[in-house]
Amino acid sequence: MTVVGEVLTAPESGWKRYDDTHVKYVYSSGFSNSPSTSYYNGGARISTSISQTVDFGFWGTKIRVIGNMHNLGSKNISISIDETTYLFSEYNTNIIQQALVFEKTELTRKFHKVKITTNDASYVLFDAVDIDADGVLGEYPSRTFVYNNSTYKKYTTNGWEVVASSEPTQVDYQTQGMADLSIIPESAWSQLTGNVELCLYTDDPAKTEVQFSIETKPFTIAEEWADKTIKVIEYTDNPIQTESSITLETEPFSLYDELGDSVDVLYYTDDPTKTKAELNVTANYSPLDDIQSDFEVVTWTNDENDEASRSLEIKALPFAQLILTPNDIKTYGNIKSFVASKIDQTIDGTLRFIVSFDSGITWKISRFGKWESVAIDDLDSIKKRGMSLTTINSLPAASIVGINRIGYYIDNSKHRNEDAKLDYLKIISNAPVNDIKFNDLAFYLLNTTANIIKLNLQGNKLVGQLDDADTGRLQYRVSLNNKPYYPANGEFTALAPSPLNISFNISERDIIFDQENVLKVEFQDYWGLTDFWQTTFIGTYSGIMFKDESGKFYSNSFGEVLKQLDFGDLIAGQSTLEQKVIVKNQLGVKVQNLILEVMKDRLPEGVKIELSRSNFPFTPEEPLLFNMFFDENEEFNFYVRIVTELTAPASPNGQFEIRAKADSV
Repeated sequence: MTVVGEVLTAPESGWKRYDDTHVKYVYSSGFSNSPSTSYYNGGARISTSISQTVDFGFWGTKIRVIGNMHNLGSKNISISIDETTYLFSEYNTNIIQQALVFEKTELTRKFHKVKITTNDASYVLFDAVDIDADGVLGEYPSRTFVYNNSTYKKYTTNGWEVVASSEPTQVDYQTQGMADLSIIPESAWSQLTGNVELCLYTDDPAKTEVQFSIETKPFTIAEEWADKTIKVIEYTDNPIQTESSITLETEPFSLYDELGDSVDVLYYTDDPTKTKAELNVTANYSPLDDIQSDFEVVTWTNDENDEASRSLEIKALPFAQLILTPNDIKTYGNIKSFVASKIDQTIDGTLRFIVSFDSGITWKISRFGKWESVAIDDLDSIKKRGMSLTTINSLPAASIVGINRIGYYIDNSKHRNEDAKLDYLKIISNAPVNDIKFNDLAFYLLNTTANIIKLNLQGNKLVGQLDDADTGRLQYRVSLNNKPYYPANGEFTALAPSPLNISFNISERDIIFDQENVLKVEFQDYWGLTDFWQTTFIGTYSGIMFKDESGKFYSNSFGEVLKQLDFGDLIAGQSTLEQKVIVKNQLGVKVQNLILEVMKDRLPEGVKIELSRSNFPFTPEEPLLFNMFFDENEEFNFYVRIVTELTAPASPNGQFEIRAKADSV
């Protein structure tokens, strides 16, 4: 088992890992992203500022923090778990990447709040967190049992399992409860007979209610109540009420649908004066309804005095219609509610509504508190599923934000000769009622001077930013030793929006070495208001530079040799004394993983150049690797010697080359 301070590149058995990129981590502004293949999943978060934090929560019993240990790591990092604070360190003389830096086990199985805090300005690296294999990061988990036939059950791949016959405990819910009911297939639900209750447990103190969504196949009351006697029992304490009425909404039908081809009507009366029976049937139906295509009415007569033209008068139902608003609804605030009404509420005609959130590209209806899509070319679906007057009038404000079009479907009653008509549809939205009024309005044009934000010279690289409080456009120019440098013609750059980033290298061929140089940045805004920033620096080389003990460079930034590392004459079979070489970081940025390597292509056979970190003892390493961080302008020493064999051939004026390479932080 891995202990604190050891490498842990993957979670061990019983653990689960969450990388630093997980959305449930909340970082303060001082943490920045640091991509590197040395970190878990290729990246981590780094801070070098005090009082920076990482906040998150998890549900489980144990936690591990994965970080990076090295000689610049912080020795004082706090982690609080449910208001209890612990300390841990990321300091180590050697680099240990993806290291286990903190561990806490045997916590109570519940939701824990965690905060990691930096207590100094040393390096703090946050790479990942390991928790229980069945734990959850960043949320209050809920667990559910199904209560049926006096037992509490859960569903597994083997079917329903009985967990308890009495009220489950908190531990029962946490260890055996179901986290996701969607895994239960329809066939499993059909196995349950009698009443079914869903029992949910959560330790979220803010949760006051829970909602389950259950999808069923479409059904009608007729299908459910077929061959059954229905009784509706009503109670009222109104002494003047003498009758009750029941209103049922059914699918459209005709007498022919109900009675078929033939029907007998039995009529009884004890009126002695009645000699015959009459049956009057009023139906909004015409045989022409059965003709699906276009038709013509043709008449013929042999009466020469009769006019040849005939008129056909039919009272028939107009086609069902879907009317869609052609343009977006214009409001001056969020829509709060819809209010719709029929002209006559007693008319049985169908009136349904649909809405669009995307200017009519798609259309939706609200069912059981959720928006569902509907096709506008499927009138039968709109008629059955569209929103009724009651539904659209009761839509909550939170669910209708963004509606910009509305449509309504009208189909008149087939049972009564009446027309259903929409009286009005009102859209209620919040809008300003007390407009701003101006008196004696005056307009002043104010201009502020642009200012520098973090402009500095890093090595031979100028980086920074110009900003203007007016958010106007800016331009600048740079001079070196009182001569135009950028642009080369001495003019200002083109105007650009603020903030304006500056980043370019100062060529060493333009710098006066070992003397004071003057770098000046002039900048002005759109109105011509000018200011400048100036700095002086001693000209020197940039890069990973080699020096002797007196501070003289062995080469410049262009690869030109300035001074030889001279060992004098050497006899075959001998080894030279060690010579100290100073390495200095003059790149202008922090680096890591510095590698020193001897180029062997120009060495005679039997001659070897050895490099060591120290001269006592001298321990050759090939190549020589410094696995640590090196700050800007930081120096360190290494030692060089030449080792020859007796068979080495003579090589007057022999030369060798040492090269350095490093990774930027």
